[in-house]
Amino acid sequence: MGKIANSKTPTLVELSDGESIRVSALSNSERSPQAITYFIGRTMTGLLSWNAVPKVSTEENVDATKKLKLDSGVQAGSHKITTNVWATGFALSEDFRAPFLQEIGNLTPPDVFNGSTQSILKVSLLSEPKKLRKGEWSIDMVAEIIVFQNSDMVGAPISFNKTIFVRAIDTPTLPNVSSDFQQTAYRVRKAGLEIYKIQDLDL
Repeated sequence: MGKIANSKTPTLVELSDGESIRVSALSNSERSPQAITYFIGRTMTGLLSWNAVPKVSTEENVDATKKLKLDSGVQAGSHKITTNVWATGFALSEDFRAPFLQEIGNLTPPDVFNGSTQSILKVSLLSEPKKLRKGEWSIDMVAEIIVFQNSDMVGAPISFNKTIFVRAIDTPTLPNVSSDFQQTAYRVRKAGLEIYKIQDLDL
């Protein structure tokens, strides 16, 4: 028992899929700055990059893209959002998710769903996380949503400069028998973080 008590904390753990990763000891309400920044970047890119055209392998015939089924989207208020945006939305707190997804629906061009319009989020700056209180942080993001229509390869930029508020949450447990919805939510929320507010950045 004494040997175990005095031993160093393991720095290498094996995940359920067999992958080994290095770890460091943190309390349940703490997250590393790198983890917070990565979560914010990945989540905001997923929420603001709109594309209804499925990916095609380079081995497949290019003409096959014409036969692929486009994403029909998910209703969010009076407008639609892409299925990927809907899935990424599980990274938002429940009181914030529905109104924010409706706002994204208002921004999403209808032509996204016929494959003629796409967007990407171009991030110019993600600040260092600022700790607000135990288990809560804010990050400033300077970015643009660039919308590409038809053959326009230059795109039309829309400024998206925001302060994003994030907090630590308990990592969910996936039941042995789970629905597609549960699996989608688990994949997004297993980072142990959620965004609970986004407001305009005062530049």
